[in-house]
Amino acid sequence: MAKDGLKKELGFFTLLSIGVGGILGSGIFGMPAVMAAVAGPSLILAIIISGIITFFLGIAYAELGSAFPISGGPYSLPRLALGNLGGFLIGWGYFLYLFIGTAAIIDIFIVYLGFYIPGLAIGGTLTPLGITIGVSALWAFTLINVFGVKWGGLYSVVTTIGKLIPLAIFFLVGLAYIKGENFTPFIPFGFTGITLGVTLFFWSFTGFEAIVMPTEEVKNPAKTIPLAMITTIVIVLVVYLLLAFVFVGMIDWKGLGIKEGDWKGIASLTSPLSDIAIGLKLRWLAAIAAIGAIIATAGAGGSWVLIQARLPFAMARDKLFWKPMASVNKKYGTPIASLIFTSILTSIIMIAIPNFASVALIASVTGVVPYAAAVLAVKILRKTKPNTKRPFKLPFVNLVTIIGFVLATYVIYWASWPWSLVGSVLMLTGYIAFFFVKKKWEFKRNMWLIAYLVGIIVIAYLGDPSFMFNNFLPIEPLGYLLLPYDLIVLTIFAILIYFWAYTENKKYKSVLK
Repeated sequence: MAKDGLKKELGFFTLLSIGVGGILGSGIFGMPAVMAAVAGPSLILAIIISGIITFFLGIAYAELGSAFPISGGPYSLPRLALGNLGGFLIGWGYFLYLFIGTAAIIDIFIVYLGFYIPGLAIGGTLTPLGITIGVSALWAFTLINVFGVKWGGLYSVVTTIGKLIPLAIFFLVGLAYIKGENFTPFIPFGFTGITLGVTLFFWSFTGFEAIVMPTEEVKNPAKTIPLAMITTIVIVLVVYLLLAFVFVGMIDWKGLGIKEGDWKGIASLTSPLSDIAIGLKLRWLAAIAAIGAIIATAGAGGSWVLIQARLPFAMARDKLFWKPMASVNKKYGTPIASLIFTSILTSIIMIAIPNFASVALIASVTGVVPYAAAVLAVKILRKTKPNTKRPFKLPFVNLVTIIGFVLATYVIYWASWPWSLVGSVLMLTGYIAFFFVKKKWEFKRNMWLIAYLVGIIVIAYLGDPSFMFNNFLPIEPLGYLLLPYDLIVLTIFAILIYFWAYTENKKYKSVLK
């Protein structure tokens, strides 16, 4: 049994299922149509780029998680490098991402459930009945995780297998209906379309960090975590690419009632995989796709409930959150108070904002900053904790971490106006929240984070108007930094922030005792 009463009951396959289950949720079932509208067939290339970015970010967690097996990974690991204030700010952003993202996943679960039970949603927005069933599902997932992490892990294993079978059937049947002409021209909207596709689809890759959340409950974490991380990213990337390929190839324009080659018209599909099958008059395949979507989103929802509770638990244990969140139930060995607290917050989001796209955009922006902090933490901890045994050591650490930090910066920028602004402002409210928790500010060593977020806002405002999606503000990007000049400025800016943060934080001893 791990310290604080947490039980070591998660093996490789269970951890792999938590990782795959946490990623394979709402994205692949809802995003292909939106991506096709902005990128056309090159959505396949956008998925590859998203996968590459995810690899550079995930590989950092592999080293951190194996070297420092502590619960609450995306918060607690950067905290070792950035101190209490830096750790709190990263945890704050990730906390927002988790409970808002859980609401997004359960929202899309209810939307697909509406394929069989009419009246649960109108488009991507839940009806009062849909909200009621969604909140009930959330608390069912919570109850499963209350009874023990092994049951939450078992649930992830079962639902991960359950979602892959319908997806495999859809892929194999779809191969027989591929139309080669659907892939030409391959890049109808240029590089801007591809980058917008990356922005939209990156949400579908978020969740890989789930593997380092329950680290103290993992058997042999030094070997299990790196292997599970790398395998998870590879499996998910392959699944996404195969499904994207058949999605594009299966499009029957006439059957869908859309003018041939009108990629923007594909955005009107509410259940992309099922709608594509219906367009080919394969209603049985549409039903199987819907079942896969329901299982996938239900599985991801259950995994995220497990993950989100570990963050306030870890922060409270470090005296950076409400004290009761650090308690562990003696009978079940699970952080019940934290599970209940986070599910209450998710319930509030589901009731207040019952629309998938809205919450997904907010959640993805607040989630990328912790990813950037993780790759930065690898470099800092190599300096401040040089004697720590690292069973998995990141090769070419300088180059890989700089690339990871720059790519994370791209994703925040590509999240488009005004969402890059909204996410950055939400992150900055963490400074206010910290005031009520801790009096010691450690302000100087974390000034880089303010400069980083404000800088991205400024560059986004000066940047390419093409990176704008559902703008609800009266202002929009000025267009002074068009492609590729915006990316050149972002790259230089990110590298400067990287070295500033490293130089400032390498002076401090790690908070790890």
